[in-house]
Amino acid sequence: MPGRILGSTRAGVWVLFVLAAANGVYLYFAPSAADEHYAWSIKLPVNAAFIGAGFLAGTLATALVLWVATRWRSFSTLPPALWVLATTLLVATVIHRHLFKWDFPPTWVWLIVYAGVPIAVPLLVAMQNRVREPTPPADARLLVVRGLSTVCGAVLIVGAAALFVAPVDLGRHWPWALTPLLARAVAAWYAMVGTMLVACGFGLRRRSEAVIPYATLAAWCLLLLALPLLHPDDVARSGTDFAVWLAGMLVLLALAGLALVRAR
Repeated sequence: MPGRILGSTRAGVWVLFVLAAANGVYLYFAPSAADEHYAWSIKLPVNAAFIGAGFLAGTLATALVLWVATRWRSFSTLPPALWVLATTLLVATVIHRHLFKWDFPPTWVWLIVYAGVPIAVPLLVAMQNRVREPTPPADARLLVVRGLSTVCGAVLIVGAAALFVAPVDLGRHWPWALTPLLARAVAAWYAMVGTMLVACGFGLRRRSEAVIPYATLAAWCLLLLALPLLHPDDVARSGTDFAVWLAGMLVLLALAGLALVRAR
């Protein structure tokens, strides 16, 4: 059947679901443990919780794919974002390889995952495209969402690229303390979200196709917006840097809300 989800794709999503859930629950709800018991020592609980928020949002995305989605187009805007995340984190791992705990077995799992995903994702997408359905006409009710997504996504990608290239100079303007490795990890997650939004801007056609990506975005925003409340000692909640970060997250949350309303 054209547009069906292949078994190989579902198997890959299952792997991602398990990994995302395990990392998300651990890092978001027990962030202090990541100082000693993670692939590298994550200083400040808020940093571990930030990464955990990304994994928890990914858990929602993969769960919706496994138990709600019936067509490839329902989540076809997500693989490019996943590829960007994995590739960027792999590059960060190589750059900062001296900081990783290579005598700690989960570190090798980290490396295998982020070295394997950039290869596996294009292969699975190519297989799905062989059974893809004809591209449907674009729903006019998504025009505003697509336009805003493209603009917001482009801004996030540019900002993430700048932070990745200059983690020290730009990282000092973050609302909480970042090491160069953590700044590049933060950049990777924002680059992923930016890529997803740009993919939605160009790729969305039916309103139902907005549900999974924008539900994921909404969950990610809410989890991050809770960080200043959960970790008040780690986050500088005054000044321009925090105001800019907060405004940006609220804009993304509003975009997610608009898209989900239009998707009804």
